[in-house]
Parts: sequence; C-alpha cells; structure tokens
Amino acid sequence: MISLQFYKGKHFWKSPSEYKPGEAVTDTQVSEIEQMLGVRLPKKYVELMQEQNGGELAYRYVLFDDGDAAVVPYFHELEVDRGVGLSPIFVEECGLPEHLVLLTGDFHSWVALDYRNERSVPRVVYVAEDESGNGLWQEYLLAETFDQFVERLFLK
Repeated sequence: MISLQFYKGKHFWKSPSEYKPGEAVTDTQVSEIEQMLGVRLPKKYVELMQEQNGGELAYRYVLFDDGDAAVVPYFHELEVDRGVGLSPIFVEECGLPEHLVLLTGDFHSWVALDYRNERSVPRVVYVAEDESGNGLWQEYLLAETFDQFVERLFLK
C-alpha cells in the first residue's frame, strides 16, 4: 500500500523552481484584484500568494473521488494584468462557465475557484476539455473550500 504525504502547512512552494514567481503581493493589490474580479479570495490562498506570488507547487497532486489524480504543477501569479487577473478573458475565450477564477491551467484543463453557487466561499473545481472534442468542458469537484483543497494536495 502506498502512503501519500499530504500537505501539512509547510513547504507549499517548490524550491528551487524553474517557474519565476511574480512580484510580492500587497494587501492593496489583493483588494484591487478582488474588486476587479468581483469576488473575495480565500484567506489561505491570499496567504500562500503573499508568501510567494505564484510558482511551482511542492505538493502538486490532488485525488479525485474515484482515485485518479490531477496534477497541479503551479499557481499563476496574483496580478491584475497577468496570471489570475486574466481569468475573465480566458473564461470567455475558452467558453468556460462564468464566475470561475483560474488558479492554473493550460487551455486544456484548469483548476479554478468556483464562485457560481457561493460568492463568498468558493469551491475548487477541475475543468477539462471533453474528450469527444466537441468544445464542451467536463467538471470535477476537488474540494468544497480552498482550505480543504490545500489539505488534499500530496507528494507523489
């Protein structure tokens, strides 16, 4: 039996890393981004982004309910004009559901904060292209809250 090592609050970011994080995030920048996106970002997410503004995750895997795992290689920078700030543009361009804040992705799959049902406490979802190639997206719930999502991240 394989024993998974889950994130326990230390060493969230991979170091050293080839992904260059953005500039340090201030409370003012967080407020600006929240206002632009029309959401309140989860406290734990903001804390992690203030520790390091984007980059490779040390704990980069998360389990689906069926036992499969998704790779969460990095988080985009928390900035207005790039990274997370581009969520509305990518949501529209890719035909994703509205009210998603994209934490990471590559145009084929995304990990996002889902503000559709609960605008103050978002769920975390994984959205992937439908394998049929019909332009639709398949959605999988990763966690009811960002805190639960982080606790489900593990090392391989």
